[in-house]
Order: sequence, then C-alpha cells, then structure tokens
Amino acid sequence: MTAQGKETREQIRSERDLLRSIFEHLPDGIFITDGAFRIEFMNQELRYQFGDGVGKRCYELFGLSATNCLSCHAGMSAFGPPQRLEWCSLVTRGTYDMLVSPLPNPDGSTSRLHILRDVSEQKRLETQLFHYSRTLEERVAEQTTHLRRQERLALLGEIASGLAHEIRTPLGALLTGVKLLEKDEPEGSERHFILSLLRKETIRLKTKLSEFLSYARRREPVLAPERVSDLLHESLTLLRQDTELTGGVTIVVESATEEQPCLFDRPLMKEAILNLATNSLQALQGRGRLILRSFQTQGRQWIQVSDDGPGIPPEDLDHIFRPFFTRKRDGTGLGLAIVQGILEDHGGTSQARSIPGRGATFTLSWPLSPASSSVG
Repeated sequence: MTAQGKETREQIRSERDLLRSIFEHLPDGIFITDGAFRIEFMNQELRYQFGDGVGKRCYELFGLSATNCLSCHAGMSAFGPPQRLEWCSLVTRGTYDMLVSPLPNPDGSTSRLHILRDVSEQKRLETQLFHYSRTLEERVAEQTTHLRRQERLALLGEIASGLAHEIRTPLGALLTGVKLLEKDEPEGSERHFILSLLRKETIRLKTKLSEFLSYARRREPVLAPERVSDLLHESLTLLRQDTELTGGVTIVVESATEEQPCLFDRPLMKEAILNLATNSLQALQGRGRLILRSFQTQGRQWIQVSDDGPGIPPEDLDHIFRPFFTRKRDGTGLGLAIVQGILEDHGGTSQARSIPGRGATFTLSWPLSPASSSVG
C-alpha cells in the first residue's frame, strides 16, 4: 500500500473516531450496523433507553424481525439515498423518527448509520391537536344547528302568536257558551252529556294550543336564587289536586337537608317538573309510586323524576325529546321538547333512562351558578 493510501485510510479512521465521539454526546439515539445488521456502535443516549446492544443484530435488540431491517436498508447503496421512517418501539412504547444513511468504511465496506429521535411527545400533541380540531368543528356545527333552530323557532313564535290571538278568542267564547248551556241542562240528560263532552274537548284544544305556544315562543329564563326542594313541594301540592290523574299513586318528595339556593327561573322549572310528573302519572294509570328527588353535587343542581310504571321502550329513548314525537293517541309530542328547551336555556341537560317493566327516570341538571363547572 502506498504512503498516500495509508494516509487516506488514517484520515478516514481519524474522522470516523471524531464522528463517533460527537455521536456519543448527542441527545438523539445513534447506532451503527454492519452489512449483516450487527451493531458496531451505540451512543450513550441509546444505551440508556435500550441497554447495551453492541454485537447484537439490531432487530434482536429492538424486538423486531429481520424483514424490518431488510426493508429499512432496501434501495440504499454506499452513496445513498438516506431512508426515513417512523418506528414504534415495543420496548419503550415510544414513537421514533429514524434516519438511516450509508457510512463508508476504510476497508471499502459500507455500514449503516441510524439516528433515532423520540417524537412521542410531538405525536401526543398532534393527536391532541387533531382531537381538539375535531371537537371544535363539532361544536361549531352544533352551534350553527342551534342558531338555525333558534331562528326557526323565532319565526314559528311570531306565526304562533298571531294564530293564538285568532284561535284563543273564539275558543274562549265557545267555552263560555258551552258552560252556560250546560248549566241549563239536567245532569244525566243526553244534551248535558254532549255539552260536557264539548267543554272537555274545548279545554283540551286550549291546552294543546298552550303547549304549542310554550314550545314555539320560548322566553329567556329570569334567574333568581331559589330552593329546588320548595319547588318540588309546591309541585306536589298542585299534582295532588288533580285526583283523577293521581288516583292511588303515592307521590314522594326527597331532597337533601342541607340544600343551598341555586339560580333558576321558578315558573319555567315548575313547568318542566309538572310536565315530567304528569307524564309519569299518565303512565302509572292510578297506581304505583312517583318520586320527585333533588340533590346538589359537582357544582350542579339535579332533579330526578322517577316512577315504577311500565317504562319506555328502548327504541323510543333516543327520540322522546324530539318535537312532535309521541306514542299517545291525543298527545302533541311537545311536552318533553319543552322540558329540554327549558333546561338548555338554563345551560343544563335533560336525560332519560328506563328499564321496560320497571319504570323510568328523568334527570335534569344545570349549574348552581353561571360560574359553575360543566357536567362531569
């Protein structure tokens, strides 16, 4: 070998040693393999993560198969091009960005230089960003739908107000006239029976009109500090006055002894409770048990209306809060939609769960105060 050749080899070896010294102190994991995938060098960072693997084949150290190494080096000559791939370690459970480059040796052979950068945190942040982006898109879509619904309801409310004025006046006159005629007829006569039927149907029509107006012409709640337990007892008194509806049903109020006042619109929330309780009483058909329960937890006020009646068919649970959905022959399908609207306007939620044959429970929840946290 000529002196110039020896000098060149020594220069390559010296540069290689310098390179290895630099590699030893880099923050990224670095290792060098020979043509048989056997590890010739590992830097300190990589030894810290995987242990000393010098002398082992790289796929043995990292828990892979030989085919991984073949694909890693595929198409790479002594002059490149470098290969880049993403790799998930079964040992550290981390995700790595790996760059593989050819590394010429003084004897003319070619080794492979591998640089591993741990990108686990970056991947985690990317996943969080993607999830946040999707959530944001869903919230924007939900808010857009809500705004469109509010616009439709506002238009519906205007139309309903005009119709209500046109319908309520003749209905009131009709009801008054029927009542006067009913007084002049002896009870038990055919005319008295017909007039009584007309009176009941007129009242039912007025009730349906009121439900429609309540749904279409929603008003903003006027929040004031009140105790829900007081509202439940007031609702209980009103329910017991309708003996035809309650029959032999046992109605119970359960509330926490240390209940604190919370913010809500009392007339609106009373409407929601009476709506749910009336539904339960209709399902119970004069026998069974109805429980009105209130409690506070997680910065929220909760109300539960539970009965031990026939329950709700599973196929109906996802639809019962939808406007105009009803299984009742003479129902409008607006009662539960009104309840949901009232809770939404309080920044709350309404949910239903049921076991067929064992009853149903409706749960209402809203923040104790505007600054309270959302539902857990």
